[in-house]
Amino acid sequence: MKILLVYPPTRKSLQSILPAEVESGRGAFPPLGILYLAAQLQGVPGMELEVRDAVHQNLSAERIAEEAEEKGIDLVGITLLSFHLLDAMDLAEQIKKRLPKAKIIAGGPHPHLYPKETLGLGMFDYAAMGEGEDILKKLLARLQAGEKSPRVDGIISQEDSVKNLESQTCAIEDLDRLKFPARGLLPVGTYFSVLSQNRPATTAISSRGCPYRCIFCDRPHLGKKFRARSAGNVVAEMESCAGLGIREVIFYDDNFTTSRDRVLNIAELILERKLKIAWEIRARVGDLNSGDYPLLRRAGLDRIHFGVESGDPDLLERINKGITIEQARQAFRSAHSAGIETLAYFMIGLPGETPATISRAISLAQELKPGYVHFSMLMLFPGTPIYQMALERGMLREDVWQKFAQNPSPDFQAPVWEENLKRRELESALRQAYRKFYLRPGYLFSRLARTRSWRSFKTQARMGLSISGLKK
Repeated sequence: MKILLVYPPTRKSLQSILPAEVESGRGAFPPLGILYLAAQLQGVPGMELEVRDAVHQNLSAERIAEEAEEKGIDLVGITLLSFHLLDAMDLAEQIKKRLPKAKIIAGGPHPHLYPKETLGLGMFDYAAMGEGEDILKKLLARLQAGEKSPRVDGIISQEDSVKNLESQTCAIEDLDRLKFPARGLLPVGTYFSVLSQNRPATTAISSRGCPYRCIFCDRPHLGKKFRARSAGNVVAEMESCAGLGIREVIFYDDNFTTSRDRVLNIAELILERKLKIAWEIRARVGDLNSGDYPLLRRAGLDRIHFGVESGDPDLLERINKGITIEQARQAFRSAHSAGIETLAYFMIGLPGETPATISRAISLAQELKPGYVHFSMLMLFPGTPIYQMALERGMLREDVWQKFAQNPSPDFQAPVWEENLKRRELESALRQAYRKFYLRPGYLFSRLARTRSWRSFKTQARMGLSISGLKK
């Protein structure tokens, strides 16, 4: 059986939560989802495997379909995010035209939330619920054995009932048993982060699920139960990456620091094994003690991304963030004191947002002195508490995401919380926030002082020009 796993093109994507100028300059990161799937299938007798990252490899839907036909592919797995639904549909249609007998399975957050709607589009044969490593392997084994309509918990087909979907969601408890992502199936040396001078770089996930209850969270297919890989398993993957010539690992966990003891164990193991590789994490302010940061820095931690979200305590409470502004101040001070670079995340358009609260967010961003800041507009994603709140309060007159899932349109705009400020005002505030942070003379001089190479200088210049060129 010949398998093709694809991260689809993003040429018809919906508008991002970030300005286009910022979104396009972030770097290039490998699609971990399909690389995890590929790793579990490698070496299985009777299976031939291909992987394509259409975005980074600049492959059109037509070209991928041509390759699938040339290779006689039997099953195609496509990562499906709601923002990329139109591209995934286009890819599936192109493949079906050339290979009408090939089976196509959609995986990721969108089919998890909308399995019935995804299958109702007509070009997908299966929709995967939850995490796909185990269930895809089971499905392929049954197809390989000749079953015409295999039944696998966690995978919905055109013939299946879509009742009791929650019981069919598959979450993997023991993450240590999964093989590391098959990075070697893609051009590993070409991935990078615009924030880092260490190239090539890769991404990794050391845990799944987030136990916190922020009302804007949108990772439904991974669930809320925190499941962490052991420190030894994480460091072994970092060693594997170093063996591929990778110089930095960017951890994409919802929150890398949920277990403080595990974080410290990871750092200690890195030092014990004398592993020379940079790494980057996403963390929650307040999780670590001030004395932890020097250890992490000695172990090669270059950068921490902190979710601050707002400079207003009332707004932080409204979104159930569960942090204080003083915790944010302490976390940034501790990281900077240890020589760790920081990035701060802020959201504009939270419940109760006003021009005054936006001003407080910008002021706090400047006070914290992160190396970088990401301001994004709060969008109401399906499956999140805030989306349900918008429906219950009548801010949305209908379930617009479900309607989009049933009948996708390129004109669709993800809804925002327009309680006090309308979308146009929020978009204007977002652009102003970027300008006020990045175009300060003090910030520009500080970044220039940290630049250690001509390539880094050009990168910083491009970022500054793109930000200063944001449309008014």
